[in-house]
Amino acid sequence: MVLASFVGVIAASTIGLFFLFMLIGVVSSSISSISSTTETVKVKPHSILRIMLDQPIAERSQSDLSTGLTSLSVVHSIGLNDILLAIDRAATDPNINLIYMDLSALSAGLAHLEEIRNALERFKESGKPIIAYGDNYSQGAYYLATVADKIYLNPFGSASLNGMSAEVMFFKGLLDKLQIEMQVLRHGKFKSAVEPFTTDRMSLENREQYQTFINTVWGYLTDKIAAARNIEPGTLQYLINSLELESAQQSLDHGLVDGLMYKDELLDALCMLTDVESDDKLQMIDVSNYAFSSYKQAIGRSKIAVVYADGDIMMGKSEKNITAWNYANILRQIRHDNTVKAVVFRINSPGGSAQASEIIARELALLKADKPVVVSMSNYAASGGYWIATPSDRIIVNPVSLTGSIGVFGLIPNVKKMMNNHLGITTEVVRSNTSADYPSITRPLTNREREAMLSSIETIYLQFVDKVASSRELSPDEVDKLGQGRIWSGLDAVRLGLADELGGLTEAIDAAAELAELSFYRTVEYPTISNPFEQLLRSLMKGETAIETPLPDEAGELARLYNEVKEPGIYARLPYDLVIKQ
Repeated sequence: MVLASFVGVIAASTIGLFFLFMLIGVVSSSISSISSTTETVKVKPHSILRIMLDQPIAERSQSDLSTGLTSLSVVHSIGLNDILLAIDRAATDPNINLIYMDLSALSAGLAHLEEIRNALERFKESGKPIIAYGDNYSQGAYYLATVADKIYLNPFGSASLNGMSAEVMFFKGLLDKLQIEMQVLRHGKFKSAVEPFTTDRMSLENREQYQTFINTVWGYLTDKIAAARNIEPGTLQYLINSLELESAQQSLDHGLVDGLMYKDELLDALCMLTDVESDDKLQMIDVSNYAFSSYKQAIGRSKIAVVYADGDIMMGKSEKNITAWNYANILRQIRHDNTVKAVVFRINSPGGSAQASEIIARELALLKADKPVVVSMSNYAASGGYWIATPSDRIIVNPVSLTGSIGVFGLIPNVKKMMNNHLGITTEVVRSNTSADYPSITRPLTNREREAMLSSIETIYLQFVDKVASSRELSPDEVDKLGQGRIWSGLDAVRLGLADELGGLTEAIDAAAELAELSFYRTVEYPTISNPFEQLLRSLMKGETAIETPLPDEAGELARLYNEVKEPGIYARLPYDLVIKQ
């Protein structure tokens, strides 16, 4: 038996080494292949910059590994940061004649669309035209298209405008069937993150805040659409309410588009604009390729650091989401870097752990004492996302951003009945003290534990209010009236004093340069993104064979429920299940 075990170990080790060497060989050959075939993209004269936004847009560009049976390759995906830079570059690039946007499919948040639209407005100042085309236009796609000089639509397509809506899914009925008790405590009558677990419908306060947010954002979007297409705002709202914009011909008749044409006809029109004989002669370059093409980058010792905080805020150390240890280290590193003269903190977060938010905010406050800090809010920067924005010199928010939600809640599920009655599982606990196992998900909270947790929530909420009051020069009573967990649009945030001005990432960088009195600088981005091959080899060297992941998205709403409540605690977070149809 000993001999057999020995032989088995040797055989398994040999096979493992064989596969390891084979994997290293594949990686090495892939790196060599990519290095030898990658060429700098060159922009030819009379080129057309094509913008297609059919893939999800992240805050910044990234590279991921694509695996095959015998090879590995790197797939680059462009982020908002490089899209904005590419559009600004194209305005002064003599090789770019015009921009053509194919908006038949779109995957982007409203704040991202707003920033891209603003960049296109700047591009138009160059005198170069913008052409938009779509087989169909979603509402977000059409809003972006209205920046174009000409908007064209497939004769069998549509540019449907129906309005915005917010949908909340409630799980109380499901939890009751499963005999799961969600023990929730909150501060803030608008802190609706707990409602899906405690009721089967919106509270009046919750409905009020969503209605206000949607009306404000939709009014902003339709006003800009009406101005761009020279339509009276009241007339546009009438057409939307009466569903008179459902067909391509109706869109043309009411002035939403400039012409109906098939794709081949559009390409013929582009040929005429660039003076080429046929569409196969068109010099068209995608925005992703153009962003990575060669151009002269600014060089210099002075830097503006752009720190991207994207995702949920949580404790721990991880390359995913906004983890307290990682971001505290990043901000500390920037504080000690004498070549960094100012910082832009770009936030795209619904919040999360109150403790993690405070750890990050503390480091940002120390950083602000040493150099200027400007916050740029993306699609949302609310609750914990707003908490980490408070220690800054200036907050710049997108008009359609979702922000505010100054409130705190606690969430502890009690699965005792479900385990006993549905799974046949029982538990017994031996304690040294009355609440040694607190918080526990296998028993209900005692009255004293509930009081203690509520006291913690009240304390954290008051600290949150004080931080906002001191940073925004408001009284605690004023902040409390704006708080209570209520969400606000970026437009309202500026009006109410929760933010300083409207704008995007570009405006935030300009503001940081102004505060630091810089006329010549370059930007550096954090966190540093590792090469995909380095990530793979690092995992191999650490012996990592699996990565812990939440339930897959394919599990639908149940996955979202599980991923949200799997860790009990105190949160400063948005309602996790809010879905806004745009």
